[in-house]
Amino acid sequence: MEIRFQPALLQEVIDSFVEKTEREGDPTYYKEFHEHADPIYEKFMLEDREGEFKKLYQYLFGTWGFSDIIRDSFNEYPLLKDKVGIVLVKGVLKEDQEGVDILRKWGSVEQDLAKDFEAKGMKGVGIKLIPRRFYDPALTRYCRHELMHISDMLDPVFGYDPDTKVGQNSGEETLILQRYRVLWSVSVDSRLSAAGREPMLSKEDRFKEFRSWYRKIAPPQLKSVFEGLWQISYFTHSELIEMSTDTLRVMDRAVDVEGGEVPETENKVMLMPGFPCPLCRFPTYSWVEDMGTKLEPYVLDFIRENHPGWDIEYGGCDRCVEVYKLRADGVM
Repeated sequence: MEIRFQPALLQEVIDSFVEKTEREGDPTYYKEFHEHADPIYEKFMLEDREGEFKKLYQYLFGTWGFSDIIRDSFNEYPLLKDKVGIVLVKGVLKEDQEGVDILRKWGSVEQDLAKDFEAKGMKGVGIKLIPRRFYDPALTRYCRHELMHISDMLDPVFGYDPDTKVGQNSGEETLILQRYRVLWSVSVDSRLSAAGREPMLSKEDRFKEFRSWYRKIAPPQLKSVFEGLWQISYFTHSELIEMSTDTLRVMDRAVDVEGGEVPETENKVMLMPGFPCPLCRFPTYSWVEDMGTKLEPYVLDFIRENHPGWDIEYGGCDRCVEVYKLRADGVM
């Protein structure tokens, strides 16, 4: 497996690290950098200096241990090393641009190399990081976590399909994909913890993240559901999609736990934000729940007459409910 670092990233990491350590009172790296850099100005013409500085940055990046962070992360996944032919690491400006993914498009420099690896049935992995991440202790946890995602993606049993279509509209799609991300991360960190490795986030922090995306589940039930997810740990791509799309399928994973409650999911309907209203079929974020206590019986009967098969538990959006109240009263 070959790992290639973007030259601009190497320079940014070294320059910012030298500045940071000197500012914090440690001139060691500043002095070492200039011991190598100053002679370049003295010995080489202007047009030759760029190439010499590229060599210097590459040398220091390896000598100071930055490249080992990525290599050591792959060493934790021997099987992954056999499936990945090349890793391209590049810098980005913002944290929300960071990520680790299977390469789908190759740069012009790597095209010929890519063909060689693809002919052998191997994949390429792309890693995007902000430069300062390389001297952040959390980078090891981040890479370990992300590479388990990659390991899942290359596992035939997991059945990863990046082209899976979800949701009936953009709002619903966003909700499902965010929940998919959260559930998959719970699965990854629970497996890392079980293996005795430090996860990206603790179990407690993963629970907080999970709770923020499943607010409709009652707190005692939420605790039991999360514990079930954490104990099972491994889910396939299709199972994660199913749980992201249907909250009841997540609730089915609940287990008995102290202070928790296993929910009854049979014949239960969850009214999720962004899902279509059963009356108008348009996506809604404003559901009217507990309609049996909020609407008069004659209004409910009027809705049933116009929508055979509909019942209270299916709910409705606030606009439809208001319209049917007016119609039942003969106003419209």
